[in-house]
Amino acid sequence: MMKNILFPAFLVLLFAACQNDNATTTKPDTPKKGLSLQLESNPEWQYKNLRLYPVLAENESTNNKVSHLKTLSEAMNTPGFRVLERKQFGRESDTWYHGVTVQNKTQDTILLMSGDVVTGGNQDRVMAYHEIVLPGTVKNVEVFCVEAGRSHYYDQSASAAEKSVGAFKGYYNVASPQVRHAIQTTGNQGDVWAAVAKVTEANGATSNTKAYAAMETASEQKAKRDAYLKFFDGKFSNDSKVVGVVAVCGDKVLGVDIFGDANLFRRQLPALLHGYVAEAATTETQTQLGDDVVQFAFGKVAKLAAPAEKSTEAAGKFSIGGDWVHLYKK
Repeated sequence: MMKNILFPAFLVLLFAACQNDNATTTKPDTPKKGLSLQLESNPEWQYKNLRLYPVLAENESTNNKVSHLKTLSEAMNTPGFRVLERKQFGRESDTWYHGVTVQNKTQDTILLMSGDVVTGGNQDRVMAYHEIVLPGTVKNVEVFCVEAGRSHYYDQSASAAEKSVGAFKGYYNVASPQVRHAIQTTGNQGDVWAAVAKVTEANGATSNTKAYAAMETASEQKAKRDAYLKFFDGKFSNDSKVVGVVAVCGDKVLGVDIFGDANLFRRQLPALLHGYVAEAATTETQTQLGDDVVQFAFGKVAKLAAPAEKSTEAAGKFSIGGDWVHLYKK
């Protein structure tokens, strides 16, 4: 029989650092109307040691303010949108490694999510904060480096004009929970590099430039991760009520990510899965958490759907005006 835990407003998704929540004995936050967590056993939601618990909206929900947002992955393939090495709107040549310039000449509103990784430029970067980039605007945004061993343009054969612009050519998913945790809690570049090193080493993806995106290099470990991704591909594509997930790896909650619109969740999920899988595929434990622990992790994040609730040390909330876009475990 299906077991649900109710929660606020429209949607909720999953995220966090591979952090053990077993010690929690405190009663979960009181569920709020609007969101529910599915705890029923379903083989379609688990592959080896990674299980996804769907978060549902009470009703099929479309929030036009949220559903129209384009993800960074989609924007990177849209003519007129570019991410460049930071220049003060093209007028300065000074390098700023903790910032990039985003040019959006499209008619789309772009969501940059904390943890989004872009490749190229003078070194691969990860977005530090959630940001909205409006149509026809140029914006400087803060980032962290996720490629410690490079500080020059990725294509040495490029023209001087191209190097001076320093464009980022690729998107490499949402970083793993450990990397996201370092970004969103300590906000320290050294901690981000340490998290990148830990994840890449565990995945056998060391490189000369210490790049997080080195995990894309063909290897036995990549084939193992690809099997996870193939299994979960399209799993929630036909359910318009699913707005997020709680990701559990053995005896740990990897993350909770909940979105304010089901369509946005489905489009962002493939990138999020890469991060979850980067940690699940290197973890041997098969122990499954109890429902109470999963409920508690969900509750800490889902309660932020209430209008008056604000981000905490354990959970984050990103909103546009009065509408929340993304709730997540830090």
